[in-house]
Amino acid sequence: MMTFMSISASIRDFFSTLRRKWKVVLLVLIVLGAIAFFFYKRQTAGQVKITFIQPTRGDITETLDVSGVVDAKEKASLRFLAGGKLVAVNAKEGDPVRKFQTIAKIDTADLQKKLQQNLNSYFNERMDFEQAQADRRDIGPTDALGRVAQQDQKNLENTVLTVEIQQIGIRNASLISPFDGILVSSPSNVTGVNLLSTDAFEVVNPGSLVFRATVDQADVAKVKKGLPVDIQLDPYPDDTVNSNVNYVAFKSSQTSTGTVYVVEMPIEAATDSAQILEKYRLGMNGDAKIQLAKKSNVLKIPLNATIERDGKTYVKVKTGEKNGQPQTAEKEIQVGIQTEEEIEVVSGVSEQDQVVLP
Repeated sequence: MMTFMSISASIRDFFSTLRRKWKVVLLVLIVLGAIAFFFYKRQTAGQVKITFIQPTRGDITETLDVSGVVDAKEKASLRFLAGGKLVAVNAKEGDPVRKFQTIAKIDTADLQKKLQQNLNSYFNERMDFEQAQADRRDIGPTDALGRVAQQDQKNLENTVLTVEIQQIGIRNASLISPFDGILVSSPSNVTGVNLLSTDAFEVVNPGSLVFRATVDQADVAKVKKGLPVDIQLDPYPDDTVNSNVNYVAFKSSQTSTGTVYVVEMPIEAATDSAQILEKYRLGMNGDAKIQLAKKSNVLKIPLNATIERDGKTYVKVKTGEKNGQPQTAEKEIQVGIQTEEEIEVVSGVSEQDQVVLP
């Protein structure tokens, strides 16, 4: 029978041996650990971790995201028919203008002189025309004289047209606003400068502001008048303008991305419409969410849980367990509206089913 002293001696000898041969012991431990890891990997190699979710009930809203700019339905670019010296400016940029208000005038003195000159030319042409007619009556009709008579008639008509054009220029020496609005652009705010026929005064009705966007032809059939819209403009990322679709173009347009249709959504002033242009300026860029459809208390699952194949939609559902591993099978489902993250399930699974989430 071993005594306490002999047991102590044996323990001391064991640890002494370990200290002398620690490298061998360490190597044995590493080999045993590698063997254990190898058998563990073999046992778990066929096991795949699967995440399951259950369909839930709630609200779902299908939207269409579009980009566009702020514009106006009622705007006018007013130009003088001919250039001239600006002699009156009755409104400056930013000023409100009334319908039929005169915005600017150009000097008509030069036009009046040219008109008198053209009237004199018409008088002389008329005298020559009548004298030529009298001379031809004395000579008698010939083909050559007939052609000359036609040329004389056209020359006389041209002098009449010149006088009429000059009169139109005098009548259009004043620019008149066609509606109540704001003068948003003016080539000059002072008199005495010479304007070209291309210089324009632009008037905008602030009550006609719209957010104008384009919709791809693949989506235009979904967009209907009256659908609610949330607009966010780039200068005001924290503000949302509530609107609705009030116009869908009947004619398509061609862009670099393909065939599109213009869609308009009004931007209404919360207070005085005359102040709306102070915030929502023409040409501002932004994005809009058109609410295509909304349903409440529907069954829905994550969109990435679905599988599309041959025009049908499937999900994988848990059917049971085998050897501690969950078993799954594909199941066809009928779907409704969808968002970027969720999709409505009309039939095929229930709230009790466990759906595989990739």
